[in-house]
Amino acid sequence: MLEQLQRLQAHITKLHTHLSEVERNNLTLLQQIDSSEEQHHAQIVHKNSIITQKQDELETLNDQHSQLQAQFKTLNTDATALAERYGRLEKSCTDLKNRFQEILAERNELRIVKEKMLTEQRQAQQEIQELKSERTRLIQKNEHAKTKVEAIIQRLAILGTEQDQHAQEIQQLAHPTEINEEA
Repeated sequence: MLEQLQRLQAHITKLHTHLSEVERNNLTLLQQIDSSEEQHHAQIVHKNSIITQKQDELETLNDQHSQLQAQFKTLNTDATALAERYGRLEKSCTDLKNRFQEILAERNELRIVKEKMLTEQRQAQQEIQELKSERTRLIQKNEHAKTKVEAIIQRLAILGTEQDQHAQEIQQLAHPTEINEEA
């Protein structure tokens, strides 16, 4: 009988030790999850701010593009008007040629600027798409982490119920006389 009690006490001690280890592991996992969620949230906030910044830049580039298109149209109109005057005003031919060449040079510069801005706009849109993809990937990663945590919590809950059953069995073995009296 004394040996049985000693064995039961040893089992109870082992169970207490195992329970404290599981609780420590659970606490560590919860802390890691909290840290991971904070990091993911910070990354999402950072990516969202970059997206907002890129969208602002894109709007600015679109405004500049519109202004440059208006200027481009104006310069094209001026070039046409100057070409018509050239035929009528032979005396001021030299002055008009110079002005016309300047306008054409500005138009070419504007075309170059326009091409550059279109390229920048495409790059900004591509970056926005990449950032959106990154945000989607991070959200999926966060959901995956949540799923893992829920599975761990379920396993710990199952482990807790199994330990409760073992404790009842140990209690029944420790006090068999009480069970016989009840029967």
